[in-house]
Amino acid sequence: MAINNFSSHDYRTWPIFLLSFIRLFYISIFERALSNYLYLIVGIRASTLGFISAAGALAYIIAPIAGQFITTKYLGIRNALILNSVLTPILTGVQILYPEAWFLIMIRIIAGLNMGLFWPNCLNLLSRWQKVSSIEKSKKNFAFFNFSWNFGFIFGLLVGFLFALSIGDYLAMIIACSLSFLLIPASFFLKKDDKLDISEEKVIYQTEDPLSLLDIKEDLVINSHTPMIIYPVLFSWLSIMFLATSKSIFMFGYPVLLKAFFPIDTPTYPTYLVQCGIQFTQLIGLTWINYMNIYKRKIASLFGIVMVIFVALTIILTGNIWYISIIIATVGLFLGFIHGVGMKIMLEYGTAKNSSKYSTMNEILVGIGFGLTPIISGFVVEIKIYAIHGFIIIFGILALIGLIYLSRNIKRSHSL
Repeated sequence: MAINNFSSHDYRTWPIFLLSFIRLFYISIFERALSNYLYLIVGIRASTLGFISAAGALAYIIAPIAGQFITTKYLGIRNALILNSVLTPILTGVQILYPEAWFLIMIRIIAGLNMGLFWPNCLNLLSRWQKVSSIEKSKKNFAFFNFSWNFGFIFGLLVGFLFALSIGDYLAMIIACSLSFLLIPASFFLKKDDKLDISEEKVIYQTEDPLSLLDIKEDLVINSHTPMIIYPVLFSWLSIMFLATSKSIFMFGYPVLLKAFFPIDTPTYPTYLVQCGIQFTQLIGLTWINYMNIYKRKIASLFGIVMVIFVALTIILTGNIWYISIIIATVGLFLGFIHGVGMKIMLEYGTAKNSSKYSTMNEILVGIGFGLTPIISGFVVEIKIYAIHGFIIIFGILALIGLIYLSRNIKRSHSL
């Protein structure tokens, strides 16, 4: 098969990987420290924390659409990412200066809208690069992108853990804000937007069309870089929705459980370790998925949902904070399976269709999952603390049934 005469010198990937690392490194410290400070030290109600935690994610429901409009009509990808990098430290710093609930909600809504200039453009670039890369290079780009933001998250939480033990959460927020200024010089290393000359040569992938039964106007005329569009795009969307909802519940619910078990002088440092565990094991899952064939990815994703349901069930049944800490720290492996498959499908649809609408839809679903969940959870835990984990079980069972149906035509013979 002919490949375009583009080499790795025609696009520059490392600035995106660096920006992803810096962003998740600083934000993992700042967000965890802010939540700990407000809930475990200042003592605000869980329902109020839910609104604060959800504000940015709720704004992110519409942010990808607004961000892509601004990017395509006015700025271009490079300038959009530079603007995002300049605004981010400002919006972070003012949260420290005036940590009142109403003000935090307002600023975090603006910050959520600002994020519409970042993640959709990163995913769009990954899809564009996939067009002009070999299969091996495309896999490496996907793996490095996952590694960069996950490693930034993990490393940041480990540093945040040390800060919580030594200087406290408030000073940790100040240091994290200072680190966010590194985004500005890193963003200027991005190459200017190029019009990539994409080859029209394609290959037919022989299979039944699982999408025709769903009345979705998609064909299976794909190039060798996009085998995952054999999956219905709804498989990706449902997976991402379950991932965002369940992960949000685990992360929001753990500090609440911690405070319930230690109502006086609640320690904050375990929250960093547990969240670090989630991200580390999720990175393992994301990396592992990258080396599975089409059919095994389906099995891994379904197995991941089964295990997330099992984890939520055992949390309810045991009611032991040390078991809960360990099991939540390891649930990231199964979330990584779900996330990896959903994101691969989404990226390859974007590549095959030469459209950013798939990455935009992905980010909207992330915003819904991470936005609505903390608000609902904040009210629920004030009534019954384990009820949110019951929701994971119910949603997980429904998602599992839906994904099995959607992927019923993905057979063992699909082993690319």
